[in-house]
Amino acid sequence: MPEETNQTWDAWLPRLLKRLRLREHQIFLALTIIIGLVAGLSAVLFHLAINSLNLQLFGLEPSTARLILVPTLVSLVAGFLLVRYFQQARGSGVPQTEAAFHLHEGVIRARTTVGKFITGVLCIGAGHSLGREGPSVQIGAGLASMMGRWLHLSPTSVKNLVPVGAAAALSAAFNTPIAAVLFALEEIVGDMNARVIGSTVLASVSAVVVSRSILGNEPLFRVPEYALVHPAELLAYAVLGLVGGAVSVLFCKGLLWARAFFRRLPRWSLSFQPALGGLGLGVILMFVPEVMGVGYEYVDGALNGRLLLGTLILLGAVKAVATIISYASGNAGGIFAPSLFIGAMLGGAIGTLVQDFGWFASPTGDPGAYALVGMGALFAGIIRAPMTSVFMIFELTQDYEIVVPLMIANMISFAISRRYQRAPVYHALLHQDGIHLPSPEHRVMVGRWRVGEMMNREIKSLPHDSTVAAAWNLVEQWPGECFPVREGERLAGLVTRETLEKAWAESDTEQPLAALVARDGWAHVHPDQPLELALERLSQTPGLLPVVSRSDDRRLEGVITLEDVLKAFHYTRRL
Repeated sequence: MPEETNQTWDAWLPRLLKRLRLREHQIFLALTIIIGLVAGLSAVLFHLAINSLNLQLFGLEPSTARLILVPTLVSLVAGFLLVRYFQQARGSGVPQTEAAFHLHEGVIRARTTVGKFITGVLCIGAGHSLGREGPSVQIGAGLASMMGRWLHLSPTSVKNLVPVGAAAALSAAFNTPIAAVLFALEEIVGDMNARVIGSTVLASVSAVVVSRSILGNEPLFRVPEYALVHPAELLAYAVLGLVGGAVSVLFCKGLLWARAFFRRLPRWSLSFQPALGGLGLGVILMFVPEVMGVGYEYVDGALNGRLLLGTLILLGAVKAVATIISYASGNAGGIFAPSLFIGAMLGGAIGTLVQDFGWFASPTGDPGAYALVGMGALFAGIIRAPMTSVFMIFELTQDYEIVVPLMIANMISFAISRRYQRAPVYHALLHQDGIHLPSPEHRVMVGRWRVGEMMNREIKSLPHDSTVAAAWNLVEQWPGECFPVREGERLAGLVTRETLEKAWAESDTEQPLAALVARDGWAHVHPDQPLELALERLSQTPGLLPVVSRSDDRRLEGVITLEDVLKAFHYTRRL
């Protein structure tokens, strides 16, 4: 009888598991539509809350005192909230969403999602030169992650919901459902052939239905019809691509430099840094109030040829500076909208020069056409999502004729940006925080062996606060030529046997070990990287290669030496 019961159980259990898997698949599809509706509603509410707060804080004709005090004081409040309660809500939200997808199985905490909404409304509503699209992406992805975890879906399903929520929120925020899907695949997932493409399309369409039913079916910009007047005009668009690429590189490097400057300030000043950015922005708004907030009304003016050459150049340059100050100081808001604003001003300026000064013997198009292509070129250069850029502009115009000059300018801008700013700006921002996403090459298994399979987790390390004498006494008992130095639970750097021996020989035995530690510039790898890369980087070290976490490059997970590799291969050969 027991044997018969076991056979019945063995036959029934696979059927039950299969039905449960089918049920989760059905839940995932239904949840996709719900996420689209909820994320779309969140993006609409985010938009309306920002506009309402901005009107209440500044009124219709803000005084000079308001222009200075509002960004400063509101950013002071936002800074306190960001440091005390919502540490993951600073900046754009797109880099954090990418990190959640690739490194944390799609987990975005409810506190971060709520905090992003609150601090984003405060910072952008207070006039900071930042966009609402990036925060909308993190809010939508966070809502999707929360719903997946509430329903106890598998980690894989929760992870796959992140780009679904991101696409839905961006679709509602920008009213471009196709571009939103491409952005989620191209930027968040990093794979245009991802299996979640169907789900992102479904959520994106659901979200844009919500957005249009509340805000109306009006396009974000009123774009007149454009046409390529003469084939020779493509040369002007190529020049626009060249200039756009150069401006993209300058903007990215300026943003990263300014953010690094703020990060070097004392840690106690972290709560006050957004207010410093608010004060700097307030001074700018005294002279050029047009760069306040998202600024899409001025983009619309450039697209329709209503701005003069001097105004276009001034607004583009000041917007770039204002955005760098607002973002680098730690305020919540994105660079999606500012990149479009700067691109529109740059393109409009070049279009005006081409038309007014007759640089081409043949007729040329309206400056508004150049402004539109400039938006795409700057987006491709700064955000580094060229396919999203092309489809976004196409969705805005519904005009196929603009696609050819747009592709020319985009590809040139993208190539220049990639050549002189190696890491895309979102990834470079994560690098400053010690977070390293896997590259597309490393997401695909290269070879059979990974670093995590070979590394040694039993780490012999030296305490950061010891003296040279104490460190040398330990090192004398250990094999190897290089040793990690820990500061608490974090990796402070590396020190070699040769360095310690030299200090010992020179009678510097009471010298603190911290003075000898190489803190930067040492090679390292991550556990998911291929063994081939570890072997290559071992040749750049004194014999020991730290293996650090992707989410924190000061968290030591193991070390790898040539001996570790040989031992592992010997063990597998015996198996």
